[in-house]
Amino acid sequence: AFAAAALYAGFLVGGTQQLAITTTMAKTSMSFGQAFVKAVMCNWMVCMAVFLSEAARDLGGKMVGIWFPISAFVAMSMEHSVANMFLIPAGIMAGANVSVAQMILKNWIPVCLGNAFAGVVCVAMSYSYAFG
Repeated sequence: AFAAAALYAGFLVGGTQQLAITTTMAKTSMSFGQAFVKAVMCNWMVCMAVFLSEAARDLGGKMVGIWFPISAFVAMSMEHSVANMFLIPAGIMAGANVSVAQMILKNWIPVCLGNAFAGVVCVAMSYSYAFG
């Protein structure tokens, strides 16, 4: 719905349109394994941002705690399922030659599984083991 609003508002034109198409093509051309591992790494960073935010006592510390892990996953082109639920439909609406089936099979499924694996195994189980 947000991608449709962005299209209607005229955000997907010119350079933004080309960026959306290029991003969508890249996100739907990875192998299952590559998308899964990028998703694990991404959600590990997201969970780290939440942990650092909770550890900080003041607003400035919380902002810094969130900023670096989130900036890292964006800069390294990691895969986050919620972000991709906007980015890929926006790219399709901008003209990327990607079908809905490709979006789901080549990105959403491996990325959702990778994000879930990171949250459950890499973060929750390791914290449970370390801290009881």
